[in-house]
Amino acid sequence: MLNAKSPSASIGYDYWMQRRYDNSDRPPPRSRGATRIEVDPVLLPGGVDEEAEAAEALNWWRLFVAVQLPRRAVRVLDGMAKSMRAVSYGGIQRRRPSRGAVAFDAVRWTAPDNMHITLKFLGDVHQDDVRHLREELDDVAAGSSRLQLTLGSNGCFPGDRTPRVLWTGLDGDLRRMSSLATRLEGAMVKLGFAEERRAFAPHVTVGRVRSGTQKRVLAAIGERWLEARASGDGRPEVEVPVNRIVLMRSHLHYNRPTRYERLYEVGLA
Repeated sequence: MLNAKSPSASIGYDYWMQRRYDNSDRPPPRSRGATRIEVDPVLLPGGVDEEAEAAEALNWWRLFVAVQLPRRAVRVLDGMAKSMRAVSYGGIQRRRPSRGAVAFDAVRWTAPDNMHITLKFLGDVHQDDVRHLREELDDVAAGSSRLQLTLGSNGCFPGDRTPRVLWTGLDGDLRRMSSLATRLEGAMVKLGFAEERRAFAPHVTVGRVRSGTQKRVLAAIGERWLEARASGDGRPEVEVPVNRIVLMRSHLHYNRPTRYERLYEVGLA
């Protein structure tokens, strides 16, 4: 089995992936386990070139396992993102929303349909191996009970003075959520996927700050995002029921937003 590139270096970027192999390099099929390949990013300005067409013909899919959000949670998160339109360079609150508000334009916001909680990023997997993933997801779901989360506070990575990722955390039954993630991690490692070294921290990525953003704009973005709240201040909690897990496929594009496709979902016990 060929090793896949570390997923942490490539999550969330909009690019096509160039493959390092030809037809003769593909390992022979096996009865169990997922086959993956090492990949390097390459930007394709415009349409699809011959290498991308060849890669698509071989059906290597970029996959991850996630929990999808209820509509109300998505509306609240999208509303917080849109509230950033009222913030200018210095973090000053504008009287009326402005389409040109710099803090809002400096962030690549997650489309509402794409908001989710990532349980495990898998990388590029051959289409033929999806059946193995489905079998393992069935086993994981059968041994996991349903649970209830709520939207929590907002955070920035790596910090609020120089934010690059804007996220919203989750509260509630985090112990059972962690158990679900641990059980899934073990199942995927058994299939040959790399073990995640970082501790699992459930969250929703709401936006990614564009590279080259000025420092004073970064500070305004971080300050305003930490002030926004998904719940609290007398408002009811925003519930996020975790009733099923979903196998998702990412469709990456150079000049269009990433699109996610549901391949398989299974309910928890």
